[in-house]
Amino acid sequence: MPASDTEPGDGAAPPPALGYPTERTCPFSPPPEFARLREQPGLPAVEALEGGRPWLVTRYADARAVLGSPAFSARFDTPGFPLMSPSDVQQRDDRTESLIRTDDPEHLRQRRRLTRDFTVKRIAALRPEIQGVVDGALDELLAHDGSADLIATVALPIPSRVICLLLGVPYADHGFFQRAAARALAGDSSPDEVRTALGELGDYLAALVREKVRDPQDDILSRLATAYLVPGEIDEREMVTIAMTLLVAGFETTGNMIGLGTALFLTHPEQRALFTAGDEQLQRNAVEELLRYLSIAHHPRQFAATEDVTVGGHTVRAGEGVLISLPAVNRDADAFDDPDTFDITRPAQQHLAFSYGTHQCLGQALARMELLLYFRTLFARVPSLRLLDAPEDFDLKQRSRAHGFRSLSVAWQEDAR
Repeated sequence: MPASDTEPGDGAAPPPALGYPTERTCPFSPPPEFARLREQPGLPAVEALEGGRPWLVTRYADARAVLGSPAFSARFDTPGFPLMSPSDVQQRDDRTESLIRTDDPEHLRQRRRLTRDFTVKRIAALRPEIQGVVDGALDELLAHDGSADLIATVALPIPSRVICLLLGVPYADHGFFQRAAARALAGDSSPDEVRTALGELGDYLAALVREKVRDPQDDILSRLATAYLVPGEIDEREMVTIAMTLLVAGFETTGNMIGLGTALFLTHPEQRALFTAGDEQLQRNAVEELLRYLSIAHHPRQFAATEDVTVGGHTVRAGEGVLISLPAVNRDADAFDDPDTFDITRPAQQHLAFSYGTHQCLGQALARMELLLYFRTLFARVPSLRLLDAPEDFDLKQRSRAHGFRSLSVAWQEDAR
């Protein structure tokens, strides 16, 4: 992406910056402002909490170009990097270097330590264990007397139990780490509140890591501690950051997808009927459409340009920030026909819900397997499942980094098994 020969708007005052769109009018769709912005030429500027006026990417082709270019840095300390939340400020100030905040070659070095545990082949081998977790969660749901909160009984327990099993984290502590993660990810938490939540979670994981060093087990954290921490290739701080990233990413996003996906199917009975009647190939494609349509990453992907580049006909100068709204780009009509329609038969695999390029989601194979097994099993065992609230009354998280429900009331008849 070479820089253009002319600077758009040279000699003119810059247009006023917008606030980053956050208000949703539909629980299943991005804020409507994104559709309007996507139709405008160039890139709009938005206000950052810190870091000036980053440019906002809402089109699919532009997003792939940025995500696939080494000219954009994901590091907090890159000049012009836009901070959009108190959590960003806290991590910048504490110099937290998580996997998503590094660039190649350091990013590739860190990622290679983890790749073997999240390959498609490895996750396929875990299918029986994941199915067992799904079955157990639905058993707990059906133990209630005809109605329950799906989030508390199913949506959070399934991915939490699975990631605890893989990492070697005691599931008995799920209440603690789920609350800490919720405080850290809430858009209205102050930097001090984020720091306290992450500090408590970090202390917990540091103690767990030390236990893995003393008595390693057959789990990911034990393997990482034995292979990298004990020989001194990484220190305890880096090990804890890895553990925290894997743990929180392992349950928060998939839990949101389970809740929203269930509500989406229940408000689209024709798509649910197609899913239940379809073979596994169609059901796997349905998972891709769920990921595209819901695109729960409410918080934008953030980068800073390290050289002058052109994005969507707009010159982004070195030292300027760029934001990418994944929900917006996954509703781009130039990439998806009739993008605002939920259609599980459409080819949706090219969506960017897991991002793209070097920073695409490490755990995407695991998330896909969890969602596939959950929806297959849910509709087979609880065919009469229904919502107790209308969409306008849904209890949604407000301004969280990941979109989802706080609670979701559902009910069923005696045909459940």
